[in-house]
Amino acid sequence: MTDVDLIVLDLDGGAMLDECLASIRGQSIVPRSVIVFDNGSRVPTRAENVLRSETNLGFARGVNEAFAHTTAPYVGVINNDVVLDRDWLAHVRDALDRDEQLAAVQTIIRRPDGWIDGAGIDISDGTFRQIGHGQPLGAPLAVAWGVSATAVLYRRAALGGRVFEERLFAYYEDVELSARLREGGWRTAVLPLVKATHRGSASAAHLGGRALRLRTRNRYLVARMHRGAGRVRALLWEDARLALRGRTSLRGVIEGLCSKL
Repeated sequence: MTDVDLIVLDLDGGAMLDECLASIRGQSIVPRSVIVFDNGSRVPTRAENVLRSETNLGFARGVNEAFAHTTAPYVGVINNDVVLDRDWLAHVRDALDRDEQLAAVQTIIRRPDGWIDGAGIDISDGTFRQIGHGQPLGAPLAVAWGVSATAVLYRRAALGGRVFEERLFAYYEDVELSARLREGGWRTAVLPLVKATHRGSASAAHLGGRALRLRTRNRYLVARMHRGAGRVRALLWEDARLALRGRTSLRGVIEGLCSKL
């Protein structure tokens, strides 16, 4: 066993969760523990080492609740709709072992169609982007500013007593954490290896229309929480363009700009 605990948040994942857990069990190095947090599933999750909430606590709090039950120096967060390549854990753990200033590491993540799902977070234009999303494997990629929580390994010492900001509930909590880590003097990294597959937002349907409001709101909250992590003016221009396609929430914009921090 290794010095790694892994967290998988589940919400009616069913067969997807089974496939995710099978890929974890098949890793070339074995994690110390795998904690599945059942975040209010209609059909209770069946797996070993399950923690359960009767209601959906949100991605951020659900991960934090599971994190409180971990003890290893490295803690991973894996979406329930992710399948890991057999050597994913070996690569990301080795990266943290080799660099004591590295707080979090991910690999490039592919989509089921073989194209890129994400290669880290880019904020260079003042908004928040998944680098490489929708591009073919092998396409030139920008240097990542931060890492995604889709499939990531964190150093416990860099996190303090929590992983994510619970006020966000869901969406952009990994951007907020990346900003917080950078402000603490830590670095994050995306390995130039494709070692995981992500089906993509498989749990979003459970939030219904609230998902769009949260996605819109949280971008502004993160930009206001952390100077330099996004620019409000750039986000407003982006939402103006998205509004023409019905892909933004005016309520979310107002909440994001006016909420107390």
